[in-house]
Amino acid sequence: MGKIIGLSFGRKNSNCEAFLKAALMAAEEDGVESEIIRAMDMKILPCTSCGACFSNQTCPHDDTDWLFENIMLGESALIVAVPVYHLRAPGSLICASEKINHFFMRNPIVHERRKLCAAISVGGSGYDGWTSLGLPTIHLLIQHFSTIVDQVQINHCADRGAALTPDNEWAIERSRHLGHNLVKAMSLPFKEVKYAGDDSPISCPVCHCNVFYLEKGLPDIMCPTCQVHGQVSYEGGKYQVTWNEDDIQEPRFSAPKQKHHMEWIMRHRTEEGPQLEMPETQEKIKQYNAWGRYLKPERKGGSK
Repeated sequence: MGKIIGLSFGRKNSNCEAFLKAALMAAEEDGVESEIIRAMDMKILPCTSCGACFSNQTCPHDDTDWLFENIMLGESALIVAVPVYHLRAPGSLICASEKINHFFMRNPIVHERRKLCAAISVGGSGYDGWTSLGLPTIHLLIQHFSTIVDQVQINHCADRGAALTPDNEWAIERSRHLGHNLVKAMSLPFKEVKYAGDDSPISCPVCHCNVFYLEKGLPDIMCPTCQVHGQVSYEGGKYQVTWNEDDIQEPRFSAPKQKHHMEWIMRHRTEEGPQLEMPETQEKIKQYNAWGRYLKPERKGGSK
């Protein structure tokens, strides 16, 4: 029937890896194969804006291109599991997502977002929104190339091994359910795939998260990840959102929106060019580059 890649951004044998394995075990019971990628086994560095990827369409500094090839290309589905250490997914996922643009230059088809995906976010607490950015930050990576089938935020799971305690039996079962849901979606024509996870009346219809950006003030809201606009209303004691149907069909990381974004940047750069060449601008650049006292850590041997 196919294969599912499990991508863990947690520690080896961590709680998020346990939930990921529960999902993959359930999927294999349904007849699919699975493989696991541990992000901690890879070299993933922050982008330094060196520009090398724009000349050769690869990043020469780490393993992110290998990662993208394995999670974006091919017919396999994907499950991403992350720990929440500080409100959001860990820095390795953020670093990877910031290095993704050059990969589209040689693989533009991924913008069709036909890769089926599920997400698991695991936090040690969860009260007062301490894990509220776990799932949204996963979507900063996966919304570029995939369509979400199911996702779950698991809280109050802190110590290593806690995923397998009696208190978290529900979370193991929920992860297994996620695995079954993904396999079921894999058997359907793409146009018939529906979101199978938990939802709320005000969740974004694309990423199904409920973190919003007040662009102009209520009642207008926007999903900051998907760029889907909506209007909030309150009727009969309940909130609801009327979402822009065009944005649902073409969210932020769709091919048309990405094309528009890149064209906007290139047009703005051409407008900046004459101003950058002005003598007064060049003089200011020299002044600002020469100004400042910098602190650096001492290296071995006494050098800085």
